[in-house]
Amino acid sequence: MAVLGSTLLSLCFGTLLISASSADYPDRCMSFSTVFPTTGPGIKINSNIYESNRIYTISVPVDSSTNSVVLRAMDTNNNSSIGLWQRADHYCNGSVLYQRLDTREGFFKANWQSPRFTNITVEIQAFVINVNRVATFSSLKLKNQVNTVSMTSTTEQHRSGCHFFSIVPSVVQTKSFANRIFLSPITDAIQILLVFLTSKLLF
Repeated sequence: MAVLGSTLLSLCFGTLLISASSADYPDRCMSFSTVFPTTGPGIKINSNIYESNRIYTISVPVDSSTNSVVLRAMDTNNNSSIGLWQRADHYCNGSVLYQRLDTREGFFKANWQSPRFTNITVEIQAFVINVNRVATFSSLKLKNQVNTVSMTSTTEQHRSGCHFFSIVPSVVQTKSFANRIFLSPITDAIQILLVFLTSKLLF
């Protein structure tokens, strides 16, 4: 039983190693050892609104220790790679790799052409790899034009509401003015009565 248990344990351990290796290296562009989420500025794009068949410029923050950048564009609806990256050094299975020779700190820029499809949700992902094969990950999801139009319509409705409520102070001022007009004769009558009573007491 002890021999059988150790054999099964070895098989399970070997299977886990193979699975981990497959998960860590889905293609040769993703050949880094460790991935951390970025703690600094994330990637930037010249427009965060998705349009079909358009060229986008993606800017990725890099520093002096960065030697390569891996980029990929994913349709999050079905987890598939989409679009076309321009002038990459290596085209892999679902991602591209750009070698970086400039060691200055700044932004690495790459161009990506979106597909002709419109009913997709696009997420741009960047892996910034340093000389120790450690990568930092950041991503940016593009907004659909339909959602943008909906948000604009909602904003206009809120603005209309603000115009409606802006007339309330003038109504309050009108009521206050009316109260002053109504109370003025009563105040005058009380003052006359006080003068009359004072004169009676004195004389």
